[in-house]
Amino acid sequence: MNPIVFLTGIFFFNMLSRLGFAPLLPGIETDLALNHGQAGGLFFLISSGYCVSLFGSIFLTPVFTHRSLIIASSIAVGISLLLAAASQGIFILQVSMVLLGLAGGFYLPSGVASLTGLVDRQHWGKVLGFHQLAPNLAYIIAPLAAQLFLPWHSWRMVLAVYGSACLVLAVSYARWGKGFTERTDPPRLTAVNTMIHNPLILVIAALFILGMGLNQGIFAIMPLYLTFERGIDLGPANVMLGLSRIVAFGFPLAGGWLGDRFGVWRVILGALACSALGTFLLVVLPGAWLWLALMMQAGASVCIFPLCFAAMSMITTAQNRSIAVSVVVPLAHFLGSGMVPFGIGLLADAGQFDIGFLSLGLLTLLSLPLVLFLKKTR
Repeated sequence: MNPIVFLTGIFFFNMLSRLGFAPLLPGIETDLALNHGQAGGLFFLISSGYCVSLFGSIFLTPVFTHRSLIIASSIAVGISLLLAAASQGIFILQVSMVLLGLAGGFYLPSGVASLTGLVDRQHWGKVLGFHQLAPNLAYIIAPLAAQLFLPWHSWRMVLAVYGSACLVLAVSYARWGKGFTERTDPPRLTAVNTMIHNPLILVIAALFILGMGLNQGIFAIMPLYLTFERGIDLGPANVMLGLSRIVAFGFPLAGGWLGDRFGVWRVILGALACSALGTFLLVVLPGAWLWLALMMQAGASVCIFPLCFAAMSMITTAQNRSIAVSVVVPLAHFLGSGMVPFGIGLLADAGQFDIGFLSLGLLTLLSLPLVLFLKKTR
């Protein structure tokens, strides 16, 4: 198999293993008698583990080859999902969530390094663009796969299928896959110190957190909101969520083109404003118009993360860019995809589900002036 397709498939199931919990949450919550806070807290646990392993990978890649870390990550993800599928109580499920996050975080740095090590530099853009299709597809497939399987099987079977697929891919890659076998240099503390004292890095970190919260954080809690707060059956709710992500599929490419044409900071500003408006509309629009809010919110939010990567590339050097990514991205996952659904879940338990969305939208609007600091980026 083509190594680029192989790695993209592994990345797809790596993302699906985490995003796939969102459309399963209502069933998990009912089956294990969880409250909304505990259900949303599962994503906090996943993000905590992911944050630790993604940051820790900069210390592992000087010791282990990228190929071995990719294989180990996929095996560990598969085992974590099978453990979650077998859990009969909240404690084992929570342990499996931490393990899932830890396992998943080791893939990304090694996967990207393998892709760029296997092809010539002039093909990096195309290869990384193809690789980035994996998370976009995972957002679409997760709710649609849940709708396909749940009428016939429980959420446990869905997790078992995902876990088995990860194990099969790991074994197949170990047998036939090509990988980058070089090791990276150990991180330099001076580079880390220089980076964290750059105020623009702090601005981009804040935008990364907002982008992750508006995108993955909202996605994680949305099935619970649609079913328990809006009274929509789980099947139609998952279909709505999946279709909104299909509409948003091409938005990152459009956002990138607009960023090159009009300036990255302008497009980030517009994407944040539209996403905040979509988040408000999720609360105020009647059920028949929720499609509009979902599509606006999802379409705008998927543009923010890649545009922030572009902005970061403009203000960092080749020497400290990887360190910046290894610090900022884990923080964004921890706060954006972890704390946002957890916090909204806690508010939902207090009967204030809508307040969670309104607060995130308001915080986004109040943060818009930060984007103006990026005016000088080129």
